[in-house]
Amino acid sequence: MRRLIALTLLFPLLTSCASLWGSKKEKKRAPQPPPVEEVKKPSPKEKAEGYYQIGVAYLQMGEIPLALNYLMKAKKLNPEDPKIYNAIGLAFIRRGDYGRAEEYLKKALSLKPDFSEAWLNLGILNEERGNLKKAKECYLKALENPLYLTPEAAYYRLALIELKEGSREQAKRYLIMAIRNNQDFAPAYIELAKLIEEDGKVGQAKDIYFRLIYLYPNLQEPYCRLGELFLSEGDTLNGVKYLRKCIQIKPTSELAAKARRRLEEIERQAP
Repeated sequence: MRRLIALTLLFPLLTSCASLWGSKKEKKRAPQPPPVEEVKKPSPKEKAEGYYQIGVAYLQMGEIPLALNYLMKAKKLNPEDPKIYNAIGLAFIRRGDYGRAEEYLKKALSLKPDFSEAWLNLGILNEERGNLKKAKECYLKALENPLYLTPEAAYYRLALIELKEGSREQAKRYLIMAIRNNQDFAPAYIELAKLIEEDGKVGQAKDIYFRLIYLYPNLQEPYCRLGELFLSEGDTLNGVKYLRKCIQIKPTSELAAKARRRLEEIERQAP
């Protein structure tokens, strides 16, 4: 009887020890796949921004129809974004459709009255139409915004108008302002150097052209201008060198054609 009781007490102890030592087989659970993350769909504004960026890229490439296609899609998705209307306006300026350009630029300004880039483009539009007075007003309006990121563009356009109207000193002042706002702005340097050349300060003009070559080694005009300056001084060797470099950079350009004609003239004059 005592033996039976002892075995009875021992059995649950053995059973618990067996589970502790792992002799009892456990069922393995199959690995569960990771939870599928929900893909967030872009909002209409985000889609519009994507279309806008593509449209601007095509505009920079000169692909006007493709640019307008994407910009119009952007406008449909986000009709309150002034930068979209500004880009469409610029595309129509480049197409030569000035009526539509004006419509979209004015819409951009109605949404954002201090939108300097739109004022600049409206000024360019008025220049294209031959209304220089109104163009100047637009450029000055662009400059009223102290947060305008590229004021050098407006100063440069104002300088070109002053040159057309014969105001050389005022043009110089605007060109200097353009350079103060962006010390790497090549178009202002070139126009200023031309004016300095006309004043007989050839050394200063050369310094500007050499600076531009350092900043922009593939910019043609400094080479062309230097070539002409050296030739005017009787330095044929350097004159020919810089004219040939101008041609080498972009052989099919108008400046290359001008440089080529000049070289042919030099060859004809050679003994």
